[in-house]
Amino acid sequence: MADAELAPETRRARRSTLRAFYSWAELVGHVAASPAKLLPEVSTPTPLPRPIPDEDLADALDRADDRRRLILRLAAEVGLRRAEIAACHTRDLRERAGRVALLVHGKGARERIVPVPEHLGRYLLTLPDGYLFPSDHPDGHLSPRYVGKLAAEVLPPSHTLHTLRHRFATNIYRASRDLYAVQRLLGHGSPTVTQRYVGLDVDELWSVVDAVADTPLPPPARVRVSASVA
Repeated sequence: MADAELAPETRRARRSTLRAFYSWAELVGHVAASPAKLLPEVSTPTPLPRPIPDEDLADALDRADDRRRLILRLAAEVGLRRAEIAACHTRDLRERAGRVALLVHGKGARERIVPVPEHLGRYLLTLPDGYLFPSDHPDGHLSPRYVGKLAAEVLPPSHTLHTLRHRFATNIYRASRDLYAVQRLLGHGSPTVTQRYVGLDVDELWSVVDAVADTPLPPPARVRVSASVA
């Protein structure tokens, strides 16, 4: 368990296996108490956000057919997960003041309304009624796994639909500096999760640090030296 060569995910999985085994052994009487209860937690480092670069996304869009292009745009421009993309239906489109929004069926049966960029919204209104990505089964849609597979066929090997979602989150945060807005658009239950999606480059962080450095500081306090008494 303490082998430094093992990835944190591997050590965490082994810890879970040992705890499950000894819990069973304790339950059936093979051991008086589970020694695995004493195993320390395995911390897993939070992965850095990996928003797809614009040039890689542009190349993928150029290679994609209409179906794959729509999948990519729903992830990159609307921030949808692959399961949410698979379940998109024309009945979920909402028109308001000439603009289009999408009712998204997210994780944990949570629903949210997400505004759609103008050009993409106009395109969605031209699609025939039904699922945007129908399957061969009547009234069915493609599976999330198959949606991911279609996207992977045109994306660079180092990127997935999830890194397109990272791009969406990063761009929204750059435009708004509002983490709560990003959280709502992504459908996260916690802003802690949302923070993992927002990737800022070093230049942007420098500008933040410089802004703090440029803030006028009060002059240093003068040190009062008391005169010695003769």
